[in-house]
Amino acid sequence: MWLRRLGGHIRQARRIRGFPQTDIARPNLTKSFISLLESGRTYPSVNTLVTLASRLQTSMALLLLETPQLPRETALNLLELARASASSNAPKTDRLLAAVETLAEDATDLRAELLLTRGDIALVQGRPRDAERAFSDALAWSRKNQLQPFEPRALSRMAHLALTRHEEDAGRERLESALAQFRSTRTLRSAEGCKALLTYGELMSRQSRTARAQRILLEVAQAAQRQDLTLILGRAQLGLARIHLAAGRNPAAVAALRIAKDALAETDDSLDLATGLRTLGRLLHDVGELDDAHEVLARALQVQDRVGDVRNKAATLDELARVLTRMGKLTEAQREAKAALALAEEHHDQVLKAHCLVTLAEVAKAQRRWKQAVDQLKEAVELFKRARLPAEVGAAARELGMLLKERGDHAGAADYLAMAISTETETRERGSAGTR
Repeated sequence: MWLRRLGGHIRQARRIRGFPQTDIARPNLTKSFISLLESGRTYPSVNTLVTLASRLQTSMALLLLETPQLPRETALNLLELARASASSNAPKTDRLLAAVETLAEDATDLRAELLLTRGDIALVQGRPRDAERAFSDALAWSRKNQLQPFEPRALSRMAHLALTRHEEDAGRERLESALAQFRSTRTLRSAEGCKALLTYGELMSRQSRTARAQRILLEVAQAAQRQDLTLILGRAQLGLARIHLAAGRNPAAVAALRIAKDALAETDDSLDLATGLRTLGRLLHDVGELDDAHEVLARALQVQDRVGDVRNKAATLDELARVLTRMGKLTEAQREAKAALALAEEHHDQVLKAHCLVTLAEVAKAQRRWKQAVDQLKEAVELFKRARLPAEVGAAARELGMLLKERGDHAGAADYLAMAISTETETRERGSAGTR
């Protein structure tokens, strides 16, 4: 029955276009094969179907599906196109979403998918409040219409937003609810379920619950490897590498980073891939694998250019500048750090600006431009203080204090070293409170 329907669709499309069988058969098929196909007496391969759809100037959906199925297929394809254009063409994305809005009027699950996609796109476009609203609407809509598989997907996204705002208690609560529902709907091994479990493992690691974090990340890595989820596998291995580094197990960390690098090399371009590559580059830098770090960060920049990720490019350039500084390529390092600083200022990101200033100070120190290094570190300390980031204040103040001590300014050095000790103590106390 299915073959006869397919054959009928191919015959109808051919006749509408006015093509004889010989025309759509050339150059690699035969007229007899087309005849058998149209009468439902042979199976085409996927590649053959793609070829025929192109030659008939139609779509795979029109050849394979019945008319009542087309709105759903069209809507899902439009949502994928909207995601693809989100970072580079906002007006086009809005038009695509508006079209899906019409197609989803009578389909509750499509409406839920649309709301989740709107939230994802808002995040890509730097509109976290709009994203929060869309995810909240998706959760309410799913509960109202008893769409259980959509509830954990909305909750895990809301948890991610809370965690990016450093609201760890709210993020953890939502994440645990999401994981419970992924389990109850038997979708924990889906791509989104694995991603939520990965986020939970990363959260446990940040809260110094190392043993639990390691168990979770190993579970995610095994599931991702079985299902060929290369991005999730790469991120899980990055998390394991961090744990190994913190425990002083450098060989194990390097092994995990090698697996992560191989996994990310097989991953298609996306914003998440660019973020993963930047993290990989930073960790390779930390373990002294400078050539690999340089290679990975250069690829991260290429991915960001291809997907239009201008917003996060500054962080990658800053990381690349740090690697180049350590490699002794100071002119290149200064160029990349200045480019990173300009982007951070353009996007009014004061925290990233502070990180860029610290990097520029490292370059200036290596070039023996002491005054410039001191001025840049002082500005960085003030920016970190305004952002209320005690760990970053402590690190920058310690760096500045040591530099002033080397230059003979003992009074100034004492002030900044005291600041470093004070903020580092505060950071340790916060960390202890967070693990109780």
